[in-house]
Amino acid sequence: MMNSDINKPADTSAQPRTSGPVTTELHNDRTHDSTVDTDGKNLEAARIAGHSPIAPDEITTSNATLVNSVPEALDGMAGFDSRVGGNHLLLALEPGYTVIDRGMVAPQEGYSADHQFDDPRPIGSRQDRGRIHYALNHLRPARVIELHRVK
Repeated sequence: MMNSDINKPADTSAQPRTSGPVTTELHNDRTHDSTVDTDGKNLEAARIAGHSPIAPDEITTSNATLVNSVPEALDGMAGFDSRVGGNHLLLALEPGYTVIDRGMVAPQEGYSADHQFDDPRPIGSRQDRGRIHYALNHLRPARVIELHRVK
């Protein structure tokens, strides 16, 4: 019998499939973020939260110990950083220039677009072309750097 046979009675005894995804790429469908759960930690956390059984080979562990760890530096950067320049900006400057890192600045005040809606000019003379500018980069902290010429 074909699946499209309309005279066939519905099989009400068959249960819908209740098992989860079978590939790593699909494990992300049940998680809280937009990353692919390649190491299985999100899936494992969902199983633990739902009191579902976990196979012994699905438990994610770490072999980190106090013996093979690296102490945190006191420069304000969390964790160990093994990059060549440490935790500083690595900019490819031309010879004769240097970078001075001034640190972070707080974001500007909350953005308000109300003044753009109350524009008294006729619609034909406005410059917004149907869009209202909303700069997200002004709502986040920013790093301030200066480029100086070496004397």
